[in-house]
Amino acid sequence: MKKQNYLITLSLICCLFLAQLSSAQTFEEHTIKFPMLHEYDASYELNPMGDQGVLVLRNRYGGEKKNIVSDIELTYIKTDFKKGWVKNIQVKNYGQIISKGFDKEFAYYLMREADINYRVLRVRLDDGKHKVFYYKNVEKSEIDYFLVEDNICFLGGHAVGLPFAARWDLENDKRKILASVHQIKGGIVCMEWDKEVDMLTLVLKAEMSSDHRGVYINDYSIDGNLDKQYFEEVQRDYNYQSFRPYHNSKGELIMMGTYGLGGVSEQSQGVYSMKLTEKGYRLKPKFYDFSFFNNYLSHLEPKKREQLETKFANKKKKGKVMPLNISLMPHKLQFMNGQVMFIMEEVSFVYPYSKDAKFASESFFTKADAPTIKNFAQDFRNEILKKGEYVPYGLSEEKMYSGAPFPLECKYKRALACGFDFETGEMMWDNTYVTRNHKNSLPIESIQAYADHKKVAFIHVSRDSFFYKVSKRLEYKNACEVNVYKDYSPSNTIDKYTNGGISHWFDNHFIHTGTKKVSSRLAGNNESESYFFLTCLSYSNRNLSK
Repeated sequence: MKKQNYLITLSLICCLFLAQLSSAQTFEEHTIKFPMLHEYDASYELNPMGDQGVLVLRNRYGGEKKNIVSDIELTYIKTDFKKGWVKNIQVKNYGQIISKGFDKEFAYYLMREADINYRVLRVRLDDGKHKVFYYKNVEKSEIDYFLVEDNICFLGGHAVGLPFAARWDLENDKRKILASVHQIKGGIVCMEWDKEVDMLTLVLKAEMSSDHRGVYINDYSIDGNLDKQYFEEVQRDYNYQSFRPYHNSKGELIMMGTYGLGGVSEQSQGVYSMKLTEKGYRLKPKFYDFSFFNNYLSHLEPKKREQLETKFANKKKKGKVMPLNISLMPHKLQFMNGQVMFIMEEVSFVYPYSKDAKFASESFFTKADAPTIKNFAQDFRNEILKKGEYVPYGLSEEKMYSGAPFPLECKYKRALACGFDFETGEMMWDNTYVTRNHKNSLPIESIQAYADHKKVAFIHVSRDSFFYKVSKRLEYKNACEVNVYKDYSPSNTIDKYTNGGISHWFDNHFIHTGTKKVSSRLAGNNESESYFFLTCLSYSNRNLSK
């Protein structure tokens, strides 16, 4: 009997141990803290560089006026999430960082010096050695896009009421304006560099006349030459809202994104996928209505779900579409395990409707500057850098709604994820993650996911915890696990927390950033500390790449 009790006890202990081990193996956490002198000492720029690591830039005087020497600290984080070298450099005259990029050898930071002067800070990854390149006497412009490869920079934005895109060879200081951009009345809404094929894809929304509007899709070689161009007129039944390009193994351009009903609708209806051949011919696009996703309604009660499914089916039989009117923030594409994953967060915004409300943009086609959330992000960045507050790394880069002011609050409802075949662009699966009243003061990417050939794992973060669920790719799972961060202690109080969002780094690794001001609750101890934190969350507890 004692032996039997012993075996039962041993079995229970083993079960508990295996359960804990299974839970621990879902995500592995590594955190690095950067102490702050005070809660506003937080002008940090994060530059994740895939399997080459992460570069953290701290600019002590990022928001000051001209003639200030910016004291910049650079910390190189290797892919094993340990600190490498740390360098301190000084940059004269206003070190406001607009954007950043990287290639195999260097990290690059685009800085504004004046209305017509820009410069690039180049940092070598091996040892932190740096050099500054100057881009002077350009037309008064706003740069929204900055892409770089092998010392070649591509700049995109608007100047003198028209869109522009330029190629800049840093070493030779040779500049070239890209063809088929500057003469178009419209705005750049997408500019992506595909490192696998050395191709630049640029998308413009254009308005030739009140009745003639459409989308230009241009592909350029690394030399800045136009490789192919495609134009599609705005349709009466639907419109392309967001653009996510990549090239398959045949060199064909695959374009994905969200679409809405009607010519200029801002509410989303579903996801589209189209293929452009090497000669610029478009194959018939595929439109995937959210209402016919396998898991679009899975989070609802069975009775409510059945009612809506019947309603959607009846509309389809009659050849009609039921408008969904969803507000979405789409993420960048993620490439993993031979597939392409597209994540969108359903968000509702609370706006400050008053006479002092600052509006982000005007009509979608009547303004030449790019109608993207970058305009909002830049204005926000300029305002808070003056105080030295932290600019969240995970700010969404999608456009704000036309005429909408800055939101006071963002309410996250859920995330929709779908996987596509890399070669054809055809959708293979979809899944849903419900956030349960998750809120933030700024539109950041707060939910990410990892998918293999069988499962999908969603993750989102909060003050001292991260929440996740793992399910089969085609099956909705309602349960959600919660893990408390290792650096959290019940004896501490988080006085201030700024969520910088969570971003896909590479493979199965994700990065969460933010700032915290923490006070001790121990008797007689009034100490507090403020710090910027950088946390890596790795799915399935795989070892970090060396």
